[in-house]
Amino acid sequence: MSRVRNRSQEPLPADAHADPAPPSPLENETARRLLEIAERLFAENGVELVPLRQIVVEAGQRNRSALHYHFGSREALVSQLLNFRLAHVNALRNRYLDELEAGGQDTDVRAVVEASVSALADTITGTPWGARYVQVLAQATFSPRLLNAELIDPEAKTGVLRVRRLIAAALPELPRKVLGQRMLWFHQSVVYSLAQWCQQVQHQGAKPPVGDLVDYCTAALTAPVSKRRAVRRRLA
Repeated sequence: MSRVRNRSQEPLPADAHADPAPPSPLENETARRLLEIAERLFAENGVELVPLRQIVVEAGQRNRSALHYHFGSREALVSQLLNFRLAHVNALRNRYLDELEAGGQDTDVRAVVEASVSALADTITGTPWGARYVQVLAQATFSPRLLNAELIDPEAKTGVLRVRRLIAAALPELPRKVLGQRMLWFHQSVVYSLAQWCQQVQHQGAKPPVGDLVDYCTAALTAPVSKRRAVRRRLA
């Protein structure tokens, strides 16, 4: 089996149409500071439970409209926060997939799954923000209303789409609908499992159970499609 090497990081009370669009928040120091504070508070207390004013105050901003200027709403803030971190995870995932292709292992479902899982797991252990990010990602994954999906940068999802294409090519016998469901469950399982691990394991130096998670996801993706049989219940 292959081993991927670990390497390595409520709308605001203002008129949403009053001001022209600000520069990209990812290129602005104040906006980056707001994102970092929001990430910590969202991970600790929950995306929906953190007052936006608290983010502004803890970021040291005297201008109470700073967050509205850069993001406009809670949903946009969460979306830009994901963009802020997705670029790193996406680059790592693509790098691991490049390694598989170079070694001729890109048709091995387990190797592809390991590359995808390792990108997120290595981000957790290799950056100071990874654990917080994955806990915010889990909340957004299971409550899509928390973000504006249209604001997610398509370029930050190329690795995930590449994983899907490689797995689809390796499992041509799976009906398209079945593959789509399994891929959705695969990604959700990885995000939730790693987020839960981050909450439960606090000591430094701990490593996520990547091998077990990869085994679990590979088995789920490659399981044979069962023949569904109607079960008749006998009336008492």
